Amino acid sequence: MNYDEILKKEFRDIAIIEYGIIKGNSTIVFIKAGQDGSIYGYENKYLTIAKKLNEKYGYTVISSSNPFDGNNPLDHDMNVVKEYCVNNNIEDYKVYYMGQSNGARIGISWGYQHPEIKKLLLINSPIFINWHILKNGIIESNNQEMILVYGDKDNSYRYVELIKPLLTENKKLVIVNGADHNFVNMLDEFIDLPIKYFK
Repeated sequence: MNYDEILKKEFRDIAIIEYGIIKGNSTIVFIKAGQDGSIYGYENKYLTIAKKLNEKYGYTVISSSNPFDGNNPLDHDMNVVKEYCVNNNIEDYKVYYMGQSNGARIGISWGYQHPEIKKLLLINSPIFINWHILKNGIIESNNQEMILVYGDKDNSYRYVELIKPLLTENKKLVIVNGADHNFVNMLDEFIDLPIKYFK
């Protein structure tokens, strides 16, 4: 089992970001791994998610590594999505964004700047790092559906009260009982999240 295509793109002369692609229809699920994470993830979790989403819904899935350097890679990532669509004659596309940990933080912080992103599934984003930026991202994402997921064993769970006043009809908070930051021993539950929320 592997991706249909793997791309390597230079990011600001300081890092190479790898993208694994499963080809499908005009709904693009973009997965951003956590800090220093690969396109595969622990026990191939991102590849497994990509295959399941493609088989169940026909979606195209692009999984991105995350050689974290403190800068915003989302403009670069969305250019990769656009380039993929141009090269594959996909004219009218929408993006569902999934991020874990630092990948979730990136989605919250800058996702609202990209109207092609219609849904964001954001898992265990650190709340205590640059809260003002995260708060602004949640507030500004008016036209996007946002699902913020926290395990009740994650370090940020104690701060979810900060998020609650920002919730609206299209911004939801989901708590997963028993889950820690990396969903250790709960890999199936992690894999099921995008299957459930990206219908």
